[in-house]
Amino acid sequence: MKKRGATSTALIGVLIVGLLVGVGITYVAAPSLGISGGNSGLCNGQTITIGALNDLSSTLSVQGAGEQAAEQLAIGDVNTYLQNSGCSLTFSLNSQDYKLDDSTASSIMSTFHSDGVQVVIGPLNSGTAGALLTYADTNHMVLISPSSTSQALAIPNDYLFRTAPSDAAQGQADAKELLAAGAQAVVIVNRDDTYGNGLANATQTWLKVGDPSILIGGPTKYGQTASDFTSTIQTMVSQYNQFAAQVGPAHVAIYIVAFQEYGAILDQVHTQAPQLLNTPLPWFGMDGIAQNTDLSNSSSNVASYSAQVGVYSTLFGILSNNTKSSAFYTRIAGTSAGAKILAGGAFYDFEGYDDVWLAALSIMSAGANNGQDIQKILPSVAANFYGLTGPEALNPAGDRALFPGSGYQIWKVVATGTGSYEWVLAGQWDYATNSISWTSGNAPP
Repeated sequence: MKKRGATSTALIGVLIVGLLVGVGITYVAAPSLGISGGNSGLCNGQTITIGALNDLSSTLSVQGAGEQAAEQLAIGDVNTYLQNSGCSLTFSLNSQDYKLDDSTASSIMSTFHSDGVQVVIGPLNSGTAGALLTYADTNHMVLISPSSTSQALAIPNDYLFRTAPSDAAQGQADAKELLAAGAQAVVIVNRDDTYGNGLANATQTWLKVGDPSILIGGPTKYGQTASDFTSTIQTMVSQYNQFAAQVGPAHVAIYIVAFQEYGAILDQVHTQAPQLLNTPLPWFGMDGIAQNTDLSNSSSNVASYSAQVGVYSTLFGILSNNTKSSAFYTRIAGTSAGAKILAGGAFYDFEGYDDVWLAALSIMSAGANNGQDIQKILPSVAANFYGLTGPEALNPAGDRALFPGSGYQIWKVVATGTGSYEWVLAGQWDYATNSISWTSGNAPP
């Protein structure tokens, strides 16, 4: 396989200095992209299709609906930019529901390949990304995932690019958060897949680094398609009681690595072990559920349980204000697309928007809709792109590089006092200082 990284003749000098909501982006080196001067380069009236693998019917469906809405907006903005630049190239989006199922995703990828699709946004989860990797590498199809984070997929020179950092960073952030909350013992539960196992193990490792004497329960694993969590809850109760007797209830935390099934676990705990919903320390989560309205929807009892335990959850992002994302918030406010985007977790859905731009820019920079050429040029494009989620530079494994000013926000569910519930920003983990800070009134008790 060719080594990633553009040659001197392929480097096009893409320098992207801003993303203008509703317009697209501004290029310093637009002529080198073949998008000025009429129908030069790819501007010959053709339509290029970008594929997308979104979960619209399983345990990442809320995020998936938001991803799809953001991707559709991005396609429109890319085409508006090209039209205003005098380029008669059009991009289209073919978004498919892979149902968080590896075999379904494989079948869709085969169809994409037959249809000449060279770049696919997604999949959303690491398990499916890993399952598709050999096919993508063999057939030179570029995958750009906005939310796959397993350390096991941090592989240089492959065809999978991931615009979120690997869970080596989130594990460190989650461990620091748990220790800052006063945990001396942690009951760890996780979905049994590449993502769940990787993040649970990373967090456990960092917990031991931060406090070698900390007590760890588990990780206790449950199947990816599980709907009955009785045995898992029984283990949680046993471990919690054991630790409470050793270090005191005020120092025992519950940490669950899950997707939307987190709500089902809460619901079944309410029935089977309601005492766990009244622990002194809150429960903790991660990016698989942060900001997901499945846990804050007032039409469900799950929202009240979420607010009762807090569900403090980390989500990668820029810790300071990003004017581009702020402008995008304003643009989508009150729209149906905006409701879907914000329901699924703003960072990952905003990243879906950015990923479409990365795909389109890489195709234009390569000068051809050719997977091998796109794979070589994409890191250079990403290194010079500042999107809704900040600088998109990648590390040597093709994953989002952490940067000064980045880190993990910490979100929790609260009751608003009007019978509704919402996610609020409770704090943040700063990458540069490896420190936790809490927003006023939101530190764990």
